[in-house]
Amino acid sequence: MSTEQNQASLVEVYKEKAIATACQIAEFNSFEEAVPHLLSLMENKAPCELLYEEDVEKGPNGPNGCPTRVQKVIAAPEIGEYYEPLKKAFEEKGYKVIDSDLRHYVAGIDMGIALAKKGIAQSGTCMVNTNKEDTRLATMICEFSVLVLKKSQIMPTVLSMADELRAEMNQNPTNYITFISGPSRTADIERVSAVGVHGPLEMHIVLLEG
Repeated sequence: MSTEQNQASLVEVYKEKAIATACQIAEFNSFEEAVPHLLSLMENKAPCELLYEEDVEKGPNGPNGCPTRVQKVIAAPEIGEYYEPLKKAFEEKGYKVIDSDLRHYVAGIDMGIALAKKGIAQSGTCMVNTNKEDTRLATMICEFSVLVLKKSQIMPTVLSMADELRAEMNQNPTNYITFISGPSRTADIERVSAVGVHGPLEMHIVLLEG
């Protein structure tokens, strides 16, 4: 099997495993092609419920009895060249796009976007560098989490990138590396599965060519 065929096979396994963890997968040739898809997700999303008092314009209460935020917020720290086209497209629709100071928005963020350094086919997992607090918050306090992953960065197992992980940790022992598999889920209460209790309600993975 050629290298290209092997990688294509890994991508298919990754997609299958990620879907099994309740992720939603979308594939595009470039991030620019993905932006309309992300806009559609935001347009169809219910307003974010504010988890505590925040000095913003509020809408009617949501399903949990909390007031909703009128202007939807998208957090996209550390996404490099993808940020400007994203910001331009979303702000034209009246949304607020931020890439820093996420502590001021911890009452609730509608969508958090982060780059995944690696994907793990065995479990449908994304590995995200979360050294910066804003990136950690973007993946934790949003209702919709979007991870952008290049297909070429999908690896068979976590063990297959052990040397790379070890080198990165040796270079900076205080690194934050987060492994994310699906939306937030728990069964702590009477063993009843609940989604979104400790984090995102939905997980969306954008797979890019290259």
